[in-house]
Amino acid sequence: MNALAWKCRGSGNSRTVRELCGFVKAHNPKFVFLSDTRMSTSRVRNLCWRLGLRNCLAEASGGLSGGLALFRDESVDVSLLSQGERYIDVLIKEDPDQAPWRVTFVYGEPRIFVARGMGLWTLIGDFNEAMWQYEHFSKMPRAEWQMFDFREILSHCDLHDLGFSGLPWTCNNNQPGNRNVRVRLDRGVAYSEWSLLFPDAGTKHLGCVCSDHKMLLLSLAEEENQIRGHKPFHYEIMWEREPSLSAEIEKSWLRRNPGSDLGSVADNLKSMTAALKCWSIERFGHVTRKINELRKKLELLESDDAIRNRDEILHTKKELDELLYREEMMWLQRSRITWLKEGGRNTKYFHRKAESKKEHN
Repeated sequence: MNALAWKCRGSGNSRTVRELCGFVKAHNPKFVFLSDTRMSTSRVRNLCWRLGLRNCLAEASGGLSGGLALFRDESVDVSLLSQGERYIDVLIKEDPDQAPWRVTFVYGEPRIFVARGMGLWTLIGDFNEAMWQYEHFSKMPRAEWQMFDFREILSHCDLHDLGFSGLPWTCNNNQPGNRNVRVRLDRGVAYSEWSLLFPDAGTKHLGCVCSDHKMLLLSLAEEENQIRGHKPFHYEIMWEREPSLSAEIEKSWLRRNPGSDLGSVADNLKSMTAALKCWSIERFGHVTRKINELRKKLELLESDDAIRNRDEILHTKKELDELLYREEMMWLQRSRITWLKEGGRNTKYFHRKAESKKEHN
């Protein structure tokens, strides 16, 4: 089972939703926890259909900050223990033969969790504090007493850090020069009994474009490789993001002399689909693979020297945002969802052709 936790800095932006949907598609989580949604509960619940997770617990934001949302798959048995402005606490039962376990999704202020008595317990999210000085990357050191208090709380609750893979920080204020601060504020912690139940569990820091916080991926087991079969030809709506599409269709259609009989039309269509496949590979390649490559590139640029590489980082983020947009269009097409906002803009080519044909007739 996978779970995603992200301090998204507002979930009403289309770019943020697009990036979130990409992560959900890539990792197939049973839970998605968003903090700092900056939205009302009714608006945030509208994301359910976009994420494919039909159940939602939400806490409204207080003005221009705050707000929580926990989306979950309906196949998992979940009981709400409590929730507030800074946390959502639930009990999970995946298997009838397995004991239920507790997970608390956190948005700062870890002192509220000074509680004992349940061994199968894990917490994940933004704790708004680092544990050690080496988790703070800045010209100025972090206040030691703050980190000491945080460690004391975790020790009192008998909670240990789950560790991570990826860059050593989860929050970057993206300021230039000496004002730049990168720090690990987001993490997963658990009781020893919970870690014994899930010995392969771990967290991963996923690079994000739309927030200064990275997304946390909690995996209880190693992800299995998916075997995919041969894909039939599909006309991709995302191709219309490429200005050369019209010229490519016209060129590939006229490459053979189109006849008047159905056999000639069928041959032309077959030739054109083959040409479009080659054109798509050249212009688009494998969108999901390119997204993963750009995420890795972004991670390397940030880990090397985020200040010196600032311009290249911004350019890479722009490329990544465009690919995320194309990927969203691709999956909307596959799930047969009507393109509400994009319909008029993304189908201009065929609308023009249809209007031209109607006038001609």
